[in-house]
Amino acid sequence: IVTNFHVIQGANAARVTLADQSTHKASLVGAFPDRDLAVLKIDVPTEKLPPLAIGTSRDLVVGQKVYAIGNPFGLDQTLTTGIVSALNREIDSANQRSIRGVIQTDAAINPGNSGGPLLDSAGRLIGVNTAIYSPSGASAGIGFAIPVDEVNRIVPQLIRDGRVVRPSLGVTAANESVH
Repeated sequence: IVTNFHVIQGANAARVTLADQSTHKASLVGAFPDRDLAVLKIDVPTEKLPPLAIGTSRDLVVGQKVYAIGNPFGLDQTLTTGIVSALNREIDSANQRSIRGVIQTDAAINPGNSGGPLLDSAGRLIGVNTAIYSPSGASAGIGFAIPVDEVNRIVPQLIRDGRVVRPSLGVTAANESVH
């Protein structure tokens, strides 16, 4: 189960409630705070977890109709609708790293929508709802979602390794006083 890192951050246990209202203990498979993504696992028969059709985010256009699903304010199975308001936005992750290429939408993204799917008009996953920008602090503002193409790049690494392995050069800075 893909969700946002900030949803599970600091938790020592997690439970997932499915559409049939059954609740299951979840274990953390992996997380990548830099992109606000995490993967959880629950032990249920596969027929209880029908997968979403996966779309693409590389060909999204401003004005395209979108749907956000979540549990705003604890109201489960809520659907809101809107459009892609802008593309390639930049927001901060839970660890203050910049996330580039984010989808901006006017579909209501409120507390509780985090980690839920952003869908296109054919019901395909195009993003993971992650944040709302609200200058007033009210649940009215601009919503953001991590693009599905980024999710598709990161989630397999989280499932395989439990983390995203970044390349490094193996270079360290020397002390100026060393000759």
